[in-house]
Amino acid sequence: MKKVYICILISKKNIKFLSLLLKSLNLLKKNSNYKTEIVFVIEKKNILFSNFTNKILQNNFKYKILYSKKNNIPSSRNIILNFLRKEKFVYGAFLDDDCIVNKKWLVNMIKFIKKEKSDIVGGPQKHIVKNKNFEKFFNSLEPNRKNGEKVDWIATNNCFFKAKAIKYNNLLFDEDLKNIGGSDQLFFKILSKQGNIIKWNSNSFVVENHQSNREKKIWFFRRNLRYGYSGNIIDLKVYGKFKGIFVICFKIIALLIQSLLFIVFPAKNNYLKSYFFLAKAIGRIIGIFSYKPKKYI
Repeated sequence: MKKVYICILISKKNIKFLSLLLKSLNLLKKNSNYKTEIVFVIEKKNILFSNFTNKILQNNFKYKILYSKKNNIPSSRNIILNFLRKEKFVYGAFLDDDCIVNKKWLVNMIKFIKKEKSDIVGGPQKHIVKNKNFEKFFNSLEPNRKNGEKVDWIATNNCFFKAKAIKYNNLLFDEDLKNIGGSDQLFFKILSKQGNIIKWNSNSFVVENHQSNREKKIWFFRRNLRYGYSGNIIDLKVYGKFKGIFVICFKIIALLIQSLLFIVFPAKNNYLKSYFFLAKAIGRIIGIFSYKPKKYI
C-alpha cells in the first residue's frame, strides 16, 4: 500500500500542547488508499512520551520516534529528511508541534495535490486568540494567498509534498538560520527554483494553540523585525552575493514605500500594515550590519 509520512518536531517549550496535537491527529480522516504513519523527532529518549503518545493515538496510527542530538529546528528537520530519503513513500508532510490539525486536512491535501498537479502544497495557519484586539495582528502576520495560487515558498507549519520533491536531491535545511528562523522559507525557495511547483490549499488548515506571550505588540514588532534580517540571509543564499545585495536594497525601498503609503491612505488595518512593513524594513537595514538575535523569536 502507498505510504504517507506526517513529520512533527517535538520541542520542550511546546510539550504542553502535545495532548491537543495528538488528539487532533487521532481524529484525522484517512484516505483508504494510503497507509499513514507519523514520525516524531524529539531531543532525547523519553519513555513517558512514547507511552503517552501510544495511549492517545489509540492504535489509529503507527508512529516512529527519531532522536536529535542538536537542539535546533533545522537540524531536527534534517533528521527527518535523511530518514525519508531512505524510505519508500508517496507523500510526506511537516506540521508544527503547537497546532491542532483540522480533521479533513489529510484527505484535502491528497485531493488537492492530485487535482492541481503540484509537487508541494502549503496551507493556512489560523490562531487561537484570547485578546480579540490581537486578532487583526495575527491575520496581518499570515500570508494572504488565494486557493490554488502558485507560490515560491511555504512554511513547515503546514506543508504536504510528493516524495520526488525531496528524495532525489541532497538539499538540507540551513543550520545557519537556527537562531534566526527562515530555514523552511529558504528550503522551499530553492526547491521552487529547481522547478518544483508549489501551490496554496486554503482548505487544509491547522490552528496554532494560544500562547499568551505572543499577544503583545512588542512580540509582533520583533517577529517582523526578524522576518527582515532573515530575509537578507535568504536572498543572499538564493540569488548570490551580487544579485542578492541588489534584491535586498530593492526590498528595503519597497517596504519603506509600502509603509508610507499605508499611512498616507488610511483604511481598515492600514496603520497596522504600515507598522509591520516598517519593522521588516528596519530588520533588513540592521541585518546589513550582520546583526543576529541570540535566540529564535
